[in-house]
Formats: sequence, C-alpha cells, structure tokens
Amino acid sequence: MPLSLSAFLSLGLAIASVPLITQRWVPLTLFALSLILAVTAGVLDATGLLLVLSWAVVCAVLFQQKHPVWLYYVMVGLLLLAGHLVMTHEAPGFHNLQVLSDAKTSPDAVPYSLYLNFDKAALGFLLFLFAAPRIRTAKDWLRSLRMTLLFFIPTAAVLIGATYAAGLVVFDPKLVPFLPVWIFANLLFTCVAEEVFFRQFIMGQLMEKLGRTFWAGTAALVLSSLHFAYYHLDGGLPYAAFAFVAGLFYGATFWKSGRVEAAIGVHFLVNLTHILFFTYPMLAK
Repeated sequence: MPLSLSAFLSLGLAIASVPLITQRWVPLTLFALSLILAVTAGVLDATGLLLVLSWAVVCAVLFQQKHPVWLYYVMVGLLLLAGHLVMTHEAPGFHNLQVLSDAKTSPDAVPYSLYLNFDKAALGFLLFLFAAPRIRTAKDWLRSLRMTLLFFIPTAAVLIGATYAAGLVVFDPKLVPFLPVWIFANLLFTCVAEEVFFRQFIMGQLMEKLGRTFWAGTAALVLSSLHFAYYHLDGGLPYAAFAFVAGLFYGATFWKSGRVEAAIGVHFLVNLTHILFFTYPMLAK
C-alpha cells in the first residue's frame, strides 16, 4: 500500500474510533500515526503540520474548561478561520489525494471526481474528539440510532424528492465499482467533518451562548444552515439553497437528538441512498 494511502487510512481509523472508544489516547495515537505517515509521504509539509498541531491545541483548550470571554472568542475565531480554510481548500501545506477523476456512475450522469482531503478530515477529527460528548451506554447508542432512522426518512424524501422533481436526477439503482472507497471517504472525510463543524461546533456554540429556548435553538439552526449554504455557493445559488434546506434537516437532527452522531448518520444515509438509487451526482445537461 502506498505510504500516502496509509496516512489517509490511519486518519480514517482515528475518526472511526472516536465514538467507539472512550479512552482518547487510542484515537490520538492513530491520529499521530497518520501525521507521521502524511509528513513522510508528502501529504503534509511543515506548514500543514504546524496548522494541524495548532488546531489540536485550540480544540483541546477550548472544550476542556471555561475561559475569559476574550480568550473564548479568540479561540472560536481561530477555529472558524480553520473551518473556512479547509472548506474552501485554501489551507496551506496540504497535498490532498485524488482517488477518482471524471468517473461516470451511469451514461447520463455528470463525471464525478473524488478527493481524500486530509485538512478537512483532520479538523473534523479534532472537533469530533474534543467538542462532542462520548456515547457511553448501549441505551444512548440505541436512542441515537432511533433518532437517525426517524430523521433520515423525511430528510431523504424532501432532499432527494426535490432534486427528482427538478429533473436533476432519475431513478437509477446500481452498484458502482468504487463504492467501498466512496463510503470510506464520504462517511469519514465528508459527513463527519461537516457535521462536527457546522452542527456540533457552530450550532452547538450558538445554542450554548443564546440559550436553550425554542427561539434560541431556531436561531442557531438557521444561522448554522446559512453558514453551511455559504460554502456551497460555488455550485450556484440553487445548490446553495438546497444545502441550506439540507442544513436545516441535519441541524434539526442534532438539536432534537443532542447527538452529532445522529446528524452524521442522516447525512451519510441520504448520500448513500442518492448514489445507490438515483443519478449520481446529477444528470448531465
């Protein structure tokens, strides 16, 4: 296995271990290994490594105890900046890996490319590890699973139904040959990273500061969804509007379940339903 792939595999294992293992030293060890492999393979240079280490320090400090107001806002601002850099792929020092180039899932589909983004996944890992509370009992896992399934059905119906009604996709059941690598990348490098940043971090911090009332929660939901939509503007205004609606559903899942794992599950299941049963990513014009 190429060294660069080993770095991404180790990072994926670190992310997957966060909700499954309560001792933080296990995911941190896997994460450290991924950094060593990434530097050795040239996925990370010195600048990228310093950025990741700085994100780790800020996350570890911010979510462990209370701080003076000025320090809190400085650290939140640094993480918002980090999120902006990774969501726009402008973080310096990272050399992300393209694993698919212009693949077609069906003859009438838009060509599809897939990247493993170390920067986005690394920030997602750190926020997942330090900002999200651990699930410690089987009862809590079952409740999280129930909430995932409860919110998945209406979310998929609205989101995929809207794209179908707009003529962007058609019913197209299939098994694509790259499905295993797509599942690995989409679940661990996309869904986890986006949900812990936009829901656990942004929406969670807004709810903490605005209060736990209905109107405060609604404001946090809308603001975090607008933030989510902003980073989809490169696909055009309709795509950003679609992302805003998706953010409302994922945020509602997080709000009502109290678990970012449920939001991750809904996000991933919607994406999985899309690629398995409908045109992916959309019909070619």
